[in-house]
Amino acid sequence: MIGKVGEQPDPRGVTPFSRVSGWAEQALDAGKILLYSCDVDSGIVQRSSNSMEMVGLPASGRTDRWSDCIFPEDLPFFENALKSITPQAPAYEVEYRIRHAVSGGWLWVSDRGRGEFDEDGKRLQVNGAIVDISGRIGAETEIREAARLNSVAFEAALMGAWRIDVTSRRWTCSDELLALLRIDRGQFEGDPKAIERLVHPADFEAWRQGHQTALVQSGKLEFEFRILLPGGPARWFLTRGETVRDPEGAVTEAYGVMFDITRCKAAEEAAARLAAIVASSEDAIISTDMAGLVTSWNTSAARLLGFSAEEMTGQPVSRIIPPDYASGEEAALDAIKSGEPIAPYDSVRVRKDGGRLDVSLAISLIRNPAGRVIGTSTIARDITERRRHIEASRQNEERLGLALKGARAGAWDYDMSSGEMRWSPELFALYGLDPARKAPPPGHFAAQVAPSDRGRIEAEFAKAISAAGSFYLEFPIFRPDGTEIWTAIIGDVIVDGAGRPMGARGIDQDITERKSWEKRQAIMLRELSHRVKNTMAVIQSMTRQTLRASRDPKIFADAFEGRIRSLAASHSLLTDTEWRGARLTDLVTSQLSGMVDDMGKRFKLRGADVMLPPETATQLGLVLHELGTNAVKYGALTTAKGTIALIWSVSRDKLRLFWRERGGPHIHTLPSHKGFGTTLVDSSVMSVKRRFDVLGLTCKLELAL
Repeated sequence: MIGKVGEQPDPRGVTPFSRVSGWAEQALDAGKILLYSCDVDSGIVQRSSNSMEMVGLPASGRTDRWSDCIFPEDLPFFENALKSITPQAPAYEVEYRIRHAVSGGWLWVSDRGRGEFDEDGKRLQVNGAIVDISGRIGAETEIREAARLNSVAFEAALMGAWRIDVTSRRWTCSDELLALLRIDRGQFEGDPKAIERLVHPADFEAWRQGHQTALVQSGKLEFEFRILLPGGPARWFLTRGETVRDPEGAVTEAYGVMFDITRCKAAEEAAARLAAIVASSEDAIISTDMAGLVTSWNTSAARLLGFSAEEMTGQPVSRIIPPDYASGEEAALDAIKSGEPIAPYDSVRVRKDGGRLDVSLAISLIRNPAGRVIGTSTIARDITERRRHIEASRQNEERLGLALKGARAGAWDYDMSSGEMRWSPELFALYGLDPARKAPPPGHFAAQVAPSDRGRIEAEFAKAISAAGSFYLEFPIFRPDGTEIWTAIIGDVIVDGAGRPMGARGIDQDITERKSWEKRQAIMLRELSHRVKNTMAVIQSMTRQTLRASRDPKIFADAFEGRIRSLAASHSLLTDTEWRGARLTDLVTSQLSGMVDDMGKRFKLRGADVMLPPETATQLGLVLHELGTNAVKYGALTTAKGTIALIWSVSRDKLRLFWRERGGPHIHTLPSHKGFGTTLVDSSVMSVKRRFDVLGLTCKLELAL
């Protein structure tokens, strides 16, 4: 029988494995199994006698030498397995690579063990077995190899030794093996059928053939099969062994080990699936150590960044980081070293061809059993299209915002199922509310719409919803500061696949200026109608008076045309100001500039600029035209050096003008005839005083403002 694993070294130097029986020791050699027992407090490990042959280490020594033998990339898996041991889950299982301490050769091992604890939960010992699985690993595919490199600690899988006496066909099994197979030793009589009946029917031929080949041909026994245990699913087992022959070459016995590899199989399948997912992932998956050197590089990383795994493995990851992003990445690395989790963030990476790639990075920390961060695993996702869409959306939003702002409008949408109304910031500003709000305040419609309009608007909106069409509403609202504006709502009803209304969306536009213009336009139309009637009356009067004063048709035509032009010039000035009035200086220029070549030399103007009411401007325009025409025909403007002084002043609601002509023909007699021009002037002003001096006409006028 094999001695109990975990016994303390004998004070006389006897190891816990000294009492292992010969056939059991042979089974360990045949199965390439190394037993060990480690004392936690002293750090001393005791190994079975085949230790030097299997791993090149003595049977007794310190545990740290074993860590030195483990492949550096696999050391975290070993450490994680040891760390996982607890009183509730004392067993572990892990696969890794080691270097033979003497020959330097590499081999794969499966390490299964169990921790022992005191009543307080303190770990006292770790006992287990190292199984050489290099042959099995070497025969498996690359994916299965990758799966073992990434497997995590498993629950302990107990092992047991066995021996077959070929002559008697009797089995001898260790207590551990019988416990593993759930066979009671008191009922086990060494009959092979006690074990064979547990073999899965689909694997029985492999079981039989494996034993037959070992006994007849190769002398080596190694194969996998399933066992059906009562009350549970099938479990996978691996058996290894060798045969012993007598001098004549006949097989006399066979011995070996059998151990449960169910968890290994499940882990291999899961790891194979994970490896397939990683290999087929559209995202680049990259791992690095704490020095920033790349330790793994998947196919998508090669596709996205252009570097192959061979080109990047062992190279600094800074090779794909743009210089202008280096400082930010260094800050992230500092956070990683301190153990801080890194939230996903967007960055840029450099392709092999020098091009830049926008990526979204998700970084996971890799820790050793002591909790120290030893590396990172990074998923880099190409977000070039997302960035392009985001930028396009941002530009569209900016353009929409500018359009809404320019149109003095705001956008909204309404969800009928939740009753939620969402506004754009421009709409809050339109209604005089705080744009920082996420939703309009309750009751805002009732508070801001006049009661006289409220019922009409609600009825029209309900009608639009029921008809599932478009709608257009205009109504005034009152802002919180008391100001009134007019708004127009333009919207569409949103329906589902069955045509049922789901909500509505649209825009509100400030149409106050349009409404004001429409109001002014209506007033102007009324005013224009009034003024057209007055103008027609004036024209009719001018026509009659001009006909009376002009017997010659040509004289009539010239006089009438001049007065019509005067009237048109005054109306043109008033039209430019929407009939709010005309400036006196503009009126003087429009009426008199066409009568001389250089108005600046011939007319001396002085007086404050005055805005004349429309009626006064029309009347004064005709008066200035008549005075100017008279000066051209008979007065100062008949000579090259004649001048006219036009001076005015304003007093309360009166305009006083002073017209004085100099440099024209001397006046020796007073006019004997009073024509239409004189009559027009007299009828257009409040008062007029004329004086015919020898040097020229002087005229004082008063008009109402």
